[in-house]
Amino acid sequence: MDKNEEELVVGGYRFGTAADAETARMEEKKIANVEQHLDYRKPQNVLLVYNKAIDNKVFLTPVGMAYLQKMQAQLAKCGIPEEKIRPIPLYTTFSNKPDSSRSVRNSAAARAPKAEFKGRFITSVCINFLLGLALAAVIILSFESNVPTIVNYKRAIENEYAGWEQQLQEREEAVREAERSLDISR
Repeated sequence: MDKNEEELVVGGYRFGTAADAETARMEEKKIANVEQHLDYRKPQNVLLVYNKAIDNKVFLTPVGMAYLQKMQAQLAKCGIPEEKIRPIPLYTTFSNKPDSSRSVRNSAAARAPKAEFKGRFITSVCINFLLGLALAAVIILSFESNVPTIVNYKRAIENEYAGWEQQLQEREEAVREAERSLDISR
């Protein structure tokens, strides 16, 4: 066995990927930690740890599943009723044949996310449309407004200066007119 294949072997199992092998190594460390702190003389504590491990999906590889089986056997040996010991859930399938009861369930479950996605998509399109209209309204208002903004400040300032220049010319003309009527010359 070459070095790459040796890296894939953990706990007597040969894994298909390095990531799966690393997960199994992490599970071995978790098992060692649990073994160090767990008192098998107290079956209620063992049952509690067992249930927590199942609920939190602590063990996913065959290495962890074997440890859960060991805990099951220990619980049964300590007199815990079989109905209180939950079965170990498997998170993978082992057959390519479709299970008819499962496929019916999955087809109904598969339709629900599509309907949910369709509803979210329609909501998203409506919200985006409304936001687009709001943006267009803001742009139109900024161009039509008399208050200078970053968009039209140059035009507003030019118009203001042009207005002042017009007023100044009108005053100068009024002064000249007044000078002519009074016959004042320079």
